[in-house]
Amino acid sequence: MTMDDARRAVASLLGGLVLTACPGRPGGETDGTGASDTDPATSDAPTTGDSLLHDEIGPREGPWEVVVDAVPFPIADIHTLTVGRKEFDDNFANRGVVEVLFDHPEETITVETRKYVFGDGTDAENGFEHLSLWAFVLSGNPTGDPDPAGDCRTDTWKDGCAILAYYDGNSQPLRMGMDLRVHLPAGWRGELFVTTEDNAVEDAWPRRGDVTIDGLCSSGDIDLEAGRAHVRLCRDLSPTPTCPADRVAECATWPDGSGSEAWATDCPCSPDLFGQLLIRAAQPWAANIVVDVPDDVWLNATAQNIEVNRPHDCLPQIDGCDAEPCVLDDDDSFSPTAEFNYPGPAAPAGAGFNVTAVSGGCTLIPFAEPGTSWTPDQQPHEELRGLVHVCTDCL
Repeated sequence: MTMDDARRAVASLLGGLVLTACPGRPGGETDGTGASDTDPATSDAPTTGDSLLHDEIGPREGPWEVVVDAVPFPIADIHTLTVGRKEFDDNFANRGVVEVLFDHPEETITVETRKYVFGDGTDAENGFEHLSLWAFVLSGNPTGDPDPAGDCRTDTWKDGCAILAYYDGNSQPLRMGMDLRVHLPAGWRGELFVTTEDNAVEDAWPRRGDVTIDGLCSSGDIDLEAGRAHVRLCRDLSPTPTCPADRVAECATWPDGSGSEAWATDCPCSPDLFGQLLIRAAQPWAANIVVDVPDDVWLNATAQNIEVNRPHDCLPQIDGCDAEPCVLDDDDSFSPTAEFNYPGPAAPAGAGFNVTAVSGGCTLIPFAEPGTSWTPDQQPHEELRGLVHVCTDCL
C-alpha cells in the first residue's frame, strides 16, 4: 500500500462511526448500513440475526435496551467514571462497542446495552438471560456479589462507579459480549476511563471493539485493541477542565488583566490541573484513531504509531498546525507532536491540555460490522489499521 492509499484510508475512516444523535432514539442508533456492508448485487441473499433458523450458527444481536434511565448524576460530586474493562476471572468482558455521549442537558445518566453472541438460537436465549449490566462502585476487581450500598442504579449515581458486563455463570462464553452506550451530562468534567476488547474468537465474524466518545470536556484514558476510536472533544475545552471558569479567565489574563504572563505557574489554576487524554492500542494491536480537537485552546498533541517494523504505511497525521502560534515537530514521522495556541513565554512549554493517541501496530485487520448482513460463506471485510489522526471538525 502506498502513502496515498494510506491517506485515502484515513479519509475513508472519517465516514465511519456516527457521533450525532438521531431524534427520538437515545444515542443515535443507526440502521446498520454503511460503505462496508455487503453489496446485495454481488452476494447471495444475506441472513442476519433474527432471520437465522433456530439451529443455525451465526451472529445474533439483541436490541439496544435502556437499563439505566435518567438516574440523577450530580456532576459536582462525581469525579471518575469507568466504562468497560478487560476480561477478569472469566467474566466481566464487554468485548464490544463502547459509546459515551455527552448529550444530556440535565444532570442525569442513561445507560443502554446490546447483547450479542455468535451461536444458535439456544445460545442466544440462554446466554442473553445470564448477561446483564454491572454498575457498582468499583474498588479493586469486580465481584459477582458486590455491596448493595454501592449500587449505582438506585437513588443517585455515585462517585467511582463502573459500568461493566456481567455473566451470571461459571464462565462467560467466549463468543458472547455486550455493547455499552452511556449518555452523560454535557457539563460533567470528571475523569473518564474506557476499556474494551475485540471478540475475534470466531474467524467468520471478527467483532472489533470500537469506541465513540462525543463531547468530552475533561481528562480521559481510553484503551482498545484493533478497533476504531472516534473521540470528539468539546468546543469549549479548557486547558484545566476542573479549574473554575473565573480562575481560568484569570490565568488567561494573568497577572493584571493584560495577559503579559498568561498561564504562568503562579496563576490560580495550578499545573496539576492540566487535562490529559490518552488513547492507546498497545502493541501489537493496530487501531484506527481519530481525535477531533477544538482550534482555539492551548493544547499539546502527540500522534504515534509504534509498530517496530519500519517503514510502514501508517504515518500519523496532525492537521491544522501550519503557522504560528502553532509549533509542529515532525522530525520523527511516526511520532509527530504539535503545540497549539501557546499563550506566551511565561507559560510552561508542553503544558495545556495534552492529547496522546497511540497505535501499537500497522496491518490489515479483518472485521465485521455489528448489525450488518451476513452469510455463512462470506469473508470478513478487511482494512488497513494503525492510522492515527488529530484534526479539527473532522468528526
